[in-house]
Amino acid sequence: MTILKMNPEEYAVSAEYLIPFMEVMKKRGFSEEQLLDGTGVRQGCWREAKSRVSATLLRRVARRAVMLTNEPWLGWELGAATPLSSHGFLGYAAMSSETLGDAIELAVKFFRIRSTLIQLESFVEGDWAVLQVNEMLSLGDLAPLLTESLFSSFHFMGMQMLPEVELFGELRFSYPEPDYFQRLRPLIPVPVYFDCAYSQMRFPAERLQYRLRFADPRLSRLAEVQCEQELAHIKAPPPLLGQVRRIILARSGRFPGVEEVASELHMSSRTLKRKLQQLGTSYQKLLDDLRKGLAVEYLSQSRRSVDDIAAALGYSDASNFARAFRRWTGKSPSDYRG
Repeated sequence: MTILKMNPEEYAVSAEYLIPFMEVMKKRGFSEEQLLDGTGVRQGCWREAKSRVSATLLRRVARRAVMLTNEPWLGWELGAATPLSSHGFLGYAAMSSETLGDAIELAVKFFRIRSTLIQLESFVEGDWAVLQVNEMLSLGDLAPLLTESLFSSFHFMGMQMLPEVELFGELRFSYPEPDYFQRLRPLIPVPVYFDCAYSQMRFPAERLQYRLRFADPRLSRLAEVQCEQELAHIKAPPPLLGQVRRIILARSGRFPGVEEVASELHMSSRTLKRKLQQLGTSYQKLLDDLRKGLAVEYLSQSRRSVDDIAAALGYSDASNFARAFRRWTGKSPSDYRG
């Protein structure tokens, strides 16, 4: 297995994704100069073809926007302010696809031409179709803003593609519920869950076959060809975080140690630890995040006993699991379940 070496600075997004920041800040009376001051982002770069902004610079712009507005929930509005053109040829290819399933397939295949910070994955789980966000670089404290802006953007694209349908049936987020979310919950017409193993958008699988409003196979194919050409010039980031998570989840109930995971990835544990540190995380944090997400999912969406859940998560007894869960959430498993 080949693991591509990539400096965290090389993770980037299309500079066109700065346009929603400009629009949202302008509505609040802030100029481009005020937003970009001290960020290192060159004014007007988003107007240049194929210009990209590094993960570090994007973080600075996002933090600057939140600092100026004192609105940590800004991601939801950023998504609503993201025009189709910000998604480039990928947006046009998806919008003109024959069915919703075709559009999602294109998004998964080509999202890397718009951003290498995350990877999209789609699959069917029972009656649900799932569009999942896999972080290629730890988003850290900006996970809420960036994930929520992405989900909001997809929601508004869905409203254009299927105007008579509420696209998503359920939203899941991999981070704890932000303090500000209670003020937003009445505005979101579907169930929302936090502290999950992954951030996911879920909807009834039957909707994958729905024909899209702007279906145009010829236009979609032309745009897809452009996406293929762009993809050929994009350097692929290492899929390390996703690989580590999959290895851990494949051994649910007997979670592997860092040495075992490193061996499966054909590297030393020291190398794996260093690579994870470069990506802003650690093996223990990935393991804890996955355990926490699974624990929350089991407690909120199943009737399994706490003892069974503890065993499934690799704990020797329920008391050890309860201590860990309280450390993660501030509540005991029974209190969380209510």
